[in-house]
Amino acid sequence: MTTYRHIIFLIVIVVAFLSLNIDSVAPCLPSRIDGDENLLSSAYRAVESEGRDEINGLWKEIVHKESGIVLRLVPAGEFDMGSNSGEADEKPVHRVQISEPFYIGKYEVTQKQWKAVMGNNPGRWKGDNLPVERVSWKNAQEFCRKVGGDLPTEAQWEYACRAGTNTKWSFGDATTKIGEYAWYRGNHQGKLHEVGQKSPNPWGLHDMHGNAWEWCRDWYESNYYSRCAGGVTDPTGPGKGTSRVIRGGSIGSAAIHLRSARRHKNSPDLKDDDLVSFRVVIPAEAVH
Repeated sequence: MTTYRHIIFLIVIVVAFLSLNIDSVAPCLPSRIDGDENLLSSAYRAVESEGRDEINGLWKEIVHKESGIVLRLVPAGEFDMGSNSGEADEKPVHRVQISEPFYIGKYEVTQKQWKAVMGNNPGRWKGDNLPVERVSWKNAQEFCRKVGGDLPTEAQWEYACRAGTNTKWSFGDATTKIGEYAWYRGNHQGKLHEVGQKSPNPWGLHDMHGNAWEWCRDWYESNYYSRCAGGVTDPTGPGKGTSRVIRGGSIGSAAIHLRSARRHKNSPDLKDDDLVSFRVVIPAEAVH
């Protein structure tokens, strides 16, 4: 009986000790900004003037404090990826579900933002608000991880570029308006241009068409879509490859190569391409 009482006494002592020291054994969580139920990681601040999404209550726009990167909320949803009237690697059109909302850069990452995080400026075209270029896929991934994000998957990129449309470009099927939305071969003036000078797509994203190509997370495979014909959820591309996907076209591209579905590729080690940039993606749950 005495031994039994000793055991009960010890259990009570242990439980009391753990209750008093729960903070020391709890996981280390990011600090949060005071507010209501949708709290932000301390690395970000909300652009309150943009308000909240009516469906999920998330901030529509946030800013990474250290770098100044502005990110727009992209809702979860579905879309038809690819084009049956485009290049062979854009076929077949297939249904893609994006299961969770995410934030994506409102603009391509600028040289000023790159310098704030990485401490250097690799770009050929100098200017604080120009897209950073001459960065390899690996360099871009390193930057994204330093700000708590990643490169967009190819599916996330096209979903954000289309912004609820199913036309060739996010502004329609005719090229008559392309100069309003994109820097490309027809108006580039021999240089890259500062981000945000052209009109945004319906979800408030600038330069998704033209200015500089943009790295995506996925390996490139020309016939990858044939494996997705039945529909997919949150695809991340092939498991291996030799090239990474780039999207969006550049100042050196004809209008047809700026289409939302247009796919291209580049070596992930190539860091001398002065027409390839990127933008950051962050899951909404990572900052709220």
